[in-house]
Amino acid sequence: NVPMRQLLQKYIDKPVYLGNDANVAAFGEVVAGAAKGYQHAIMITFGTGVGGGIIIDGKIYTGKSGFSGEFGHVNAFENEIICHCGKKGCLETEASGSALHRTLLERIKTGENSILSNRTTMATPLTLDEIIAAVNKEDLLCIEIVEEIGQKLGKQIAGLINIFNPELVIIGGTLSLTGDYITQPIKTAVRKYSLNLVNKDSAITTSKLKDKAGIVGACMLARSRMFEGAN
Repeated sequence: NVPMRQLLQKYIDKPVYLGNDANVAAFGEVVAGAAKGYQHAIMITFGTGVGGGIIIDGKIYTGKSGFSGEFGHVNAFENEIICHCGKKGCLETEASGSALHRTLLERIKTGENSILSNRTTMATPLTLDEIIAAVNKEDLLCIEIVEEIGQKLGKQIAGLINIFNPELVIIGGTLSLTGDYITQPIKTAVRKYSLNLVNKDSAITTSKLKDKAGIVGACMLARSRMFEGAN
C-alpha cells in the first residue's frame, strides 16, 4: 500500500502516471498496434504469467480499482498447484510460461527427450526464452506442451468471447513468439467452446508491437493523461 505515484512524482519532480502492464500493453495495441481502429477488443499477455487488457468503446476498461483483466487468476483447474497469488487452481498454474517451464522439466525428468534435455542438467537455470527458441527450432516435446497450454488457454478465452463479444482478441507476451504453435490450438479451442454466432465476430491475432507493446502503451497513457490534465 505504498503511494508509488506520489513518491516518484516527488522524487523526479515530474508528473507520473501508473498503469497495469497488461492494460498499458493493450493501450499500445489500440493506439499503434493490432487493435488500432477497433472499438471492442481483449488483449491477453501471455508470458511467465497471464494478464488481460479489456478495450470497450476504444478505451481501456480498468474497473473500480484498476484491477480488471486479471485473467490469469480465474479459477480454472482442480489442482493443488499454488499460484504466486497464493490461491490454487488459477489459470496461470497450467497455462503460462511458468507452467510450460515446470511441465517441460517434469517430462524430461521422466525420460522424454528434448533438445534441452542436457541443458536441464547444468547449474544455471533453464530460461523461458530458451524454451521458446526450442519451440521455434521444432523441438517436438516443447511444441506438444505449448499446444496443450494453448488448448487450455483457448477454452478460457472462449468464455471471455461469450461475455464480451469482442471484435478482436490479441495474444501478446513472450509465448506469442511461438506463433502458430500457440495460436492454432487457441483458435481450435475457441471454436469448440464459444458460441458460434459470437466467435464469428471475433478475430484472433498476435501482438503487432510484440515486446514494445507495454512501453508504447505506457508512453501513450502518459501523453493522454497529460492532455486530459491540460484540458
